[in-house]
Amino acid sequence: MSLENWKTEFENKKIVIWGFGMEGRSTLAFIRRLLPEQDIFIAESRRSDLAKIMAENPHVKAVYDDETDFTKFDLVMKSPGIVAPKNIPSDNFTGQTELFLKHYRSQVIGITGTKGKSTTTSLLYALLKEKRAVNLVGNIGIPAFSAIDHMEQGELAAYELSCHQLEYCDQSPHMAAFLNLYEEHLDHYGTFEAYGAAKANIFRHQKPGDIIVMDEHLTDFIKESINPPVLIGKDINASGHTLIIPGHTLTIEKCALIGEHNYRNLAVAWYLARQYGVTDEMVQDAMAKFQPLHHRLEDLGEFDGIRYVNDSISTIGPAAIQALKALQNVDTVLIGGNDRGIEYDELEDYLHARTDVKVIFMYATGKRVHKEMKDKGLDREGLYDTEDLAQAVALAKKLTRPHHICLLSPAASSYDHFRNFEERGDVFAKLASGRE
Repeated sequence: MSLENWKTEFENKKIVIWGFGMEGRSTLAFIRRLLPEQDIFIAESRRSDLAKIMAENPHVKAVYDDETDFTKFDLVMKSPGIVAPKNIPSDNFTGQTELFLKHYRSQVIGITGTKGKSTTTSLLYALLKEKRAVNLVGNIGIPAFSAIDHMEQGELAAYELSCHQLEYCDQSPHMAAFLNLYEEHLDHYGTFEAYGAAKANIFRHQKPGDIIVMDEHLTDFIKESINPPVLIGKDINASGHTLIIPGHTLTIEKCALIGEHNYRNLAVAWYLARQYGVTDEMVQDAMAKFQPLHHRLEDLGEFDGIRYVNDSISTIGPAAIQALKALQNVDTVLIGGNDRGIEYDELEDYLHARTDVKVIFMYATGKRVHKEMKDKGLDREGLYDTEDLAQAVALAKKLTRPHHICLLSPAASSYDHFRNFEERGDVFAKLASGRE
């Protein structure tokens, strides 16, 4: 297999890989495969890691990122999790997403949105697998560069795209879905408009004849598209388990998905997969086998008579509202996490109205939401304050009636007390089962 077209991206250039996590390591491995002797810089935020990185990687110089002049490099391979200061010129910034799309955009179906993108990308992957060779990559936890050999053979990629992956990207996939947009990551972007602008790169550089599926409420972005968008909520929808796309409907016979919003996500995936010849029968077969992702309305089962549902992926108010609407017999819901300053008016109104559900608040966001409810006259019986997840679960075990649900749907980031939402969900599962 010839990768000469890739070699020209890196050969004889001064390159720094900024951030040496999963994607940074994948980038180094690929460049090293092409150019075994070329010197490469690694910029990291922890001084203690620098010597170890250099000891383990020949022809690598590790540097402390706060003391690095990134303008001195031909190419800055920035990892998505790195927040670049606004005063640093970004003309030489790139990353796996931009380069992958540059080489394979015609083979890529990209999915972004504030919520639902992991589930939708996984559904798309499951459907496409029934018909074509396809790779699942991106924000879902699989670096795009790991699929390059397969893409060189003409395979497809179902690519989950985060705002951070799209932020400095001047390429767009041939087929794309922009599922929704809610307040999120304002600690990174500063404004809702800047956050939305990063997401919009999923279609901003498309070519005539490309496909964009977009939420009907994204009116400002709809105007920007050079191709007529297919609108979620208008052209694509779901009613119960019936999927609706232009000119066709399909009722799913067997599927483990919970909630009408997830069937709408499936309708988006189905519309995109149909462009590659996926039939109704293939959809039914794929969905009968599909297992929902961990930490996304994940039914953990019953422990001591209480059913626990893990929705740790919920990091904004609308996600928690969707979870509460999707499930029957929720008795207690756990709300709160890291406070990033996003507004919770809609969630506060909803929690006030849901008098059938006891709300257990935790961490900084939980305390703020409960205080704001009190300040607005929305306080009611059944609202409780706790310090952390362990206290919240302990209280839920006392308050939740037998054969009812205790739901973790925090509506907030996990980063104040956990590495990520996955760790938070794992701890919740252990606390629920009594294993911690």
